[in-house]
Amino acid sequence: MFTFFRLSMNACRECLREPVYYLMLVAALIMIGLFPYFAMFVFRQQIRLVCDSSMATTLLFGLFAAVLCSARTISREMKNGTVLLLMSKPVSRFAFVISKVGGILASLTIFVLVCNSATWLSILIAKDQFRPSTPLLICYFGAICLAALFGGIRNFISQKSFSSGAVVAMAVLFPVISLIAQIIRSRTMSDVMKADPESFIDPGVLLPALCMLFFAVWIMGVISSALATRMEIVGNLMVCLILFLIGMVLHYFAAAAFGTGSVIALLCTSLVPNWQLFWMADALSNRVVIPVSYFAWTLVYSVLYAAAWTGWAFFLFQDSELARDTR
Repeated sequence: MFTFFRLSMNACRECLREPVYYLMLVAALIMIGLFPYFAMFVFRQQIRLVCDSSMATTLLFGLFAAVLCSARTISREMKNGTVLLLMSKPVSRFAFVISKVGGILASLTIFVLVCNSATWLSILIAKDQFRPSTPLLICYFGAICLAALFGGIRNFISQKSFSSGAVVAMAVLFPVISLIAQIIRSRTMSDVMKADPESFIDPGVLLPALCMLFFAVWIMGVISSALATRMEIVGNLMVCLILFLIGMVLHYFAAAAFGTGSVIALLCTSLVPNWQLFWMADALSNRVVIPVSYFAWTLVYSVLYAAAWTGWAFFLFQDSELARDTR
């Protein structure tokens, strides 16, 4: 267990140290922070626009982050011979795969946590269609700058990675700022303003929908980890994109072709993840609270699917050639 923990922590740190990981996270945050300004082009739909756009940004950038992390921690180590050093110690191939998957999922959890917190804060910024909250907007982009400053100072003083320091700082700042902003706004708003669906959304409706994105990105991380045992980053990204696009529409076409509930339709939708299960934009639009039973069954579905792809990753890694570039 200690070996698994150390290997997983090392894999997570390696992902956070990647400058591309930090750049993708900052790019996603900038896009999410600018969505309230696009609300002036819609008519009293600013909350829906920010929710849909921010969730789509988190999901898409989470896919790219999953491929990047798996390529950096699995494909690269298999190519340059680092994995041979681990195999020479009392580390089995199964422990290597499990620990790498655990580290990748930990880094993706941080990525989605920051993006979800930014989404929450962006929704609070878009309280008015034509007058976004300027103080919260300053806090939003100030948090990004402050995290970069912390990473730079940490790198200068202790020679530690700038990217990991900045990411950890954002993982602390954004949830704290979002929580404080939500508490202040809930206490200062009147009951009439809270009843307006285009100026306020209840956290009990928003947070479960955002948590569903964790499940989707975790599945992407496990799939990309399995593919990383045999593919480079470009091939891995292409296959993940294809699986993502197919999973978005396969359930509909399989039900239309073979009938809802048929064995063939269930088989087709079982082979490829049904990403629609995690997309709660319609529920947010109608202010529907996600039932606990649906949340629990989706979690079970995600765990089973991740376990299946983890087993497939171990099977692919068993017979794969190690240290290809060193021969």
